[in-house]
Amino acid sequence: MIKSALSMLILAAVADYSLAANLIERDGRYEVNWTTGKVRFYGVGTIHDGDENFRAAEQRAWADGLRAAEMHLPKVMSGRLGFVDRTSADTVSKLAAATVSVSTSYFGDRRVKVLLEAPLQKVTPQLTTATSPATLSGGNAEPVVIRLAKGAKPAAFVRIVDDQGKELVNGNHLASSVHNGGTMPRWFRSKIDGDAAVAPNKLSVISGTSTERGVIKVNASDWKPAFSAAVATGAASFVVE
Repeated sequence: MIKSALSMLILAAVADYSLAANLIERDGRYEVNWTTGKVRFYGVGTIHDGDENFRAAEQRAWADGLRAAEMHLPKVMSGRLGFVDRTSADTVSKLAAATVSVSTSYFGDRRVKVLLEAPLQKVTPQLTTATSPATLSGGNAEPVVIRLAKGAKPAAFVRIVDDQGKELVNGNHLASSVHNGGTMPRWFRSKIDGDAAVAPNKLSVISGTSTERGVIKVNASDWKPAFSAAVATGAASFVVE
């Protein structure tokens, strides 16, 4: 309940900040939305002569999309997991129960296309080996927005260090938290063209740099121990200018 409330707080506050645009990466038929924490993909089916309605073709399209996603998502996510230990999985499973339909399109050549969506949290546990309990200090989480320069790339699990080289957040600990039901931090793309220094109410805003996907550096003087807990509980967000 607390984790959920913190996540809602930061999402609402960032939205009020008017800087929140969805940060989306596309890779073939896959669309990773780092703001919603979901991946979209599609499947295609064909209407057969003996079909009484569109339902059978829709089911074929679902099966096509799920089958392809189970094979392709390990590769799609391999460079996007961040600073975390990985498994050698070349397929993922357990997607069907978590997948929902976003839309269905029908074409004159008898094809049916379904756009599907599944949470990344059903995918990442199968691709990482982080199973040990998180060991994050700082007590209660304090919501924080970490601003990153243009060109920074999102990752599922980040390692955060300060300018003295001290590790503040460990990617494996973050993965363990997510695997145990925690919320992944959200990533946004900034829509601000002018002054982006105004902080939303009740939120701290700090700046960081990221020259390697999954690794973020911040100034030690800007960091609070409670920010580590914020990252682990989904009460932190990253905004790429």
